[in-house]
Amino acid sequence: MVLLIGAEWRPRTLVRAELLERGYETFAVESWDEAHMLLAAGAIRPDVTVFDLPGEDNPEAALRSLAGLVRPEAVVVLTGEAALPAGAVSALGYPHVVARPFDVGQIVRRVEAVREAQR
Repeated sequence: MVLLIGAEWRPRTLVRAELLERGYETFAVESWDEAHMLLAAGAIRPDVTVFDLPGEDNPEAALRSLAGLVRPEAVVVLTGEAALPAGAVSALGYPHVVARPFDVGQIVRRVEAVREAQR
């Protein structure tokens, strides 16, 4: 299952639609608070998490908290200049970072690569 976290509805919808089209069970939420509640309660256990940082109030704190709930190697972080620079995301231990501008295909290929690495 892929967990998709993102406040911006358009990228979240497009990525979710493409993942569903490729056969991935995908659960999408609008905020880190929502995702945190579900992950901490054990209500969901994603194989891969896609976290679109723009729109988060404190993206660095969210990523630090996320690392306590899922393996950073199983997270694809989408970022941009206004959120958190890609280098800062990598420094927090997240190896899969995609910086804006990106297209939906890049995200899907990264999710597939993360899934493949888990096998």
